[in-house]
Amino acid sequence: MSKMKKISAFLLLLVMTVFILAACSRGEEEANKTATPTPEAESSQEEDPEEAAPTATPTPEPPRDLGGIEITVGDWWSTGEVAEPATQRDEDTLLYREDLQAKHNFKLSQVNIGAWAEYQEIFITSTMAGDPAADIFIMDQKFVPEPLKQGMFYPLSDLPSFDFSDDLWNASMTDYMTQNGKVYGFTEEQNSPGLGVFFNKRLFEEAGLEPDLLYDLQASGEWTWAKLEELCNVLTRDTNSDGITDVYSIVAWQVEVPKAAVFSNGSDYVRFNEETGRYENNQDSDEYLAAVNLAVDLYNKGHMMPDPEGAEFTWFENAFVSGKGAMMVTEWYRNSALQSMEDDWGYVFFPKGPSGDRMQTMYTGNVRVMPAGLDAKLADDIAFAYTKWVSAPPGYEDAEGDLSNYYALVRDSRAVEETIKPMVEGQGVRSLLYQVPGLSYKYGSNMDGGGLGALSAVEIAEAASAQFDAIINDFYAE
Repeated sequence: MSKMKKISAFLLLLVMTVFILAACSRGEEEANKTATPTPEAESSQEEDPEEAAPTATPTPEPPRDLGGIEITVGDWWSTGEVAEPATQRDEDTLLYREDLQAKHNFKLSQVNIGAWAEYQEIFITSTMAGDPAADIFIMDQKFVPEPLKQGMFYPLSDLPSFDFSDDLWNASMTDYMTQNGKVYGFTEEQNSPGLGVFFNKRLFEEAGLEPDLLYDLQASGEWTWAKLEELCNVLTRDTNSDGITDVYSIVAWQVEVPKAAVFSNGSDYVRFNEETGRYENNQDSDEYLAAVNLAVDLYNKGHMMPDPEGAEFTWFENAFVSGKGAMMVTEWYRNSALQSMEDDWGYVFFPKGPSGDRMQTMYTGNVRVMPAGLDAKLADDIAFAYTKWVSAPPGYEDAEGDLSNYYALVRDSRAVEETIKPMVEGQGVRSLLYQVPGLSYKYGSNMDGGGLGALSAVEIAEAASAQFDAIINDFYAE
């Protein structure tokens, strides 16, 4: 072979070798792309386990079926007529309750089961006969003691559907109706403003005091018995120097002053003895005696206006309206007598006593009970239905506690925001005095023996204790 031919053959072999190596390299790359993914590719190609295995949608729990039960809520005032909705909320509540009954398969109605005078007897006789006139009875507090003593109320705290820690239920009523750790009565109704102090702003100014002083003292926590006595020395005045008092610091039905003082000092006229399971007289306690002593001192020092001879029971309302008293100790509902009063006025709590931990009012009101002897399942179904029934309809859950109606009844917003609001929201107690029929606040102020000025505080308490003990002993002797 010639030298030129050898060179040509070599170059041809070299080109073919390069071509083959390049082809192999490209093939290897393609194979790698297919068979060995890069980390990024690997990540993008891995399936998400959650996407790969779809999550099963849980089956909604069916609504609680109450089996078509018909629930009766008894009272002594219902007429049977359905009131026309007055507001959008009224309309929405009606629709909510219709849907509620259909959804849970029950019917609930509130009916008049008898007159007030015969209501307690209806509860007792029908419950004893095993055929209660209602499933839930709305009871006046005066009707509670006898059936409670006889164990005729269902222990409601045993029912799973009642959660008395829920804000739906009135805590002061729950506390009032609790014995030995069990709740026997409740209410969904909010508290109403109760015992407090109305004050005449003009008379405060004329005595050299700020017209809103009581609001400021209340707000700062300085509204105490000591401050009350200090102010009385300024507010009680003989304006024309004739030796006769023209303006008294306090006008009131005498019963109300020691009563307000008792509760503001963290006490009560009655206590419950858990060991005996009985209510008993509490007028021998130091806290109670201090409260009566305050009232006696205020009266004897001339700061309380004496009852005018032959005057009407409500004489103190007219005395306050006409400017004869700088302060009126009484229940909030008496604001109705002040609506046309010429002088401006305010409203605060009664001042805090030395043994009290807060200023507080005293509440009254109706209680809901269920008769003992009900089947446990039926009782819990009733509890479930009633809880739903009195709950706010959808969209109104945050609309509770509307106090707008009170603003039209007062002369300044502070009365609502600083006094009425905390009263409504629970800054108060319910007196155990109502747990024994026949007991009365009037004994604690000596109303049958000449009033606060006739005896010392100790003598008043001793006489009242004797009356209380006799009434309580008779109640438990039956």
